[in-house]
Amino acid sequence: MDETTGDVPRSRLPRNKVSPSVVGKVAAFIGITSVCAIILWHVIVKVMFMRGNIFIPLYTILVAGYMLSRFLLAAFYRPPRDAGITPSIAIVVPAYNESSAVARTIHSLMALEYPPHLLEIVVINDGSTDDTWDHMVEAASQYAPGRVRCVNPGVNQGKRKAMAVGIRETRAEILVFVDSDSMPAPNAVYKLVQGFADKKVGAISGLTYVRNAETNALTRMQAARYYVSFQLLKSAESVLNAVTCCSGCFAAYRRAAVTPLLDQWENQTFLGRECTHGDDRALTARVIKTGWKTIYDSQAEAWTDAPDEYRKFFKQQLRWKKSWSREGPMLLSHVWRSRPLALLPIAIQTMAGLLSPFVIAYSLAVPIMGGKFPIIYFLGLYMVAMAFALLYRMFRNDGLWLYAFFGTFFYISFSPQLVWAILRIRDGKWGTRPSTAGTTNISKQERRVARAGKAA
Repeated sequence: MDETTGDVPRSRLPRNKVSPSVVGKVAAFIGITSVCAIILWHVIVKVMFMRGNIFIPLYTILVAGYMLSRFLLAAFYRPPRDAGITPSIAIVVPAYNESSAVARTIHSLMALEYPPHLLEIVVINDGSTDDTWDHMVEAASQYAPGRVRCVNPGVNQGKRKAMAVGIRETRAEILVFVDSDSMPAPNAVYKLVQGFADKKVGAISGLTYVRNAETNALTRMQAARYYVSFQLLKSAESVLNAVTCCSGCFAAYRRAAVTPLLDQWENQTFLGRECTHGDDRALTARVIKTGWKTIYDSQAEAWTDAPDEYRKFFKQQLRWKKSWSREGPMLLSHVWRSRPLALLPIAIQTMAGLLSPFVIAYSLAVPIMGGKFPIIYFLGLYMVAMAFALLYRMFRNDGLWLYAFFGTFFYISFSPQLVWAILRIRDGKWGTRPSTAGTTNISKQERRVARAGKAA
């Protein structure tokens, strides 16, 4: 990256425009249709011959029906049209111990194709114990005073409170949240805000790619998983105007939708403990509860770094499962009022997710104890994995579609982690960072830069 101009070298961007040939797309589509037809046939057979213990057959029918509905609804998804609007935007970037990565994010934001007079950029140092603040100040100093405002509360309060600080530091109509290790495409913010032409839309999630996908097998599986999750699950949710989680990597909120919720979201507690993770899912759920639409824009692209070590990856997944275990049932308790059409799929998703560790154990243990191989379970999982892989291959020809297949088995294998997540649901630690940090010292030069940015 050019540290002076903020230009993003195309060689650094993932191969997100590697389109399959027409033959490849048609073949993948036929494959998906065939797999879905087999799954549908299996559901019909289950319904016609259900007898005895109906728990597993009923679970299979509901989950299979949910998956089929995702493919059906996703087929009707269309991204928001270009309405030509350019509302005032405030980009809020919370940062903790990101070192030089935060500078890369700042430069990418300064390269955005958006009217500068309508764009605020606020970067919050959440009590970093490394040289993150130095990199923030250095990056900000390369641009005109006030273009990038660096805020240093001095202590580590957590990402959610850092985001709240950034919100209160701005006045723009639209709030865009970008993680400190993420990088939007130059035209991404313009595209992301087009959905707000609909006055009923309160939040929009962009499409996030994994920037370090080529590092190892773990990052490749995450890259494939990210893409399928966005292009299948969020697309289907968007058709119902009920995207359940506008990803913290890159998402936008209407200020009018967030301001009334800010205090309760910032100070949310659960079972007597302060909520320090799941900020994106919690905020999205509150926006839905108050009647706003939440949608997805597949044309607004950004890139983020995924864990490249298994230890860090499993800690991240534990944190995500804890927040989902808290927010999933809470969303279910009120979504029937604001988004009744989304009630059934969210109910099935929540129920299936909570029961998955036990269903997996049962589906494997019973056949094995009877001296049989659990062939039915693995065939069902094979069909789902193949559908995901073919969906990926239909849109992208970058060689990662097989990782979508094997990644399905990989993610299923640690579903039991959900049990541990529920048992530790009151634990607010991130696992990848300490819960608190000491006050950060600020030099005179740094104070001057921060004050200049705030005054502007």
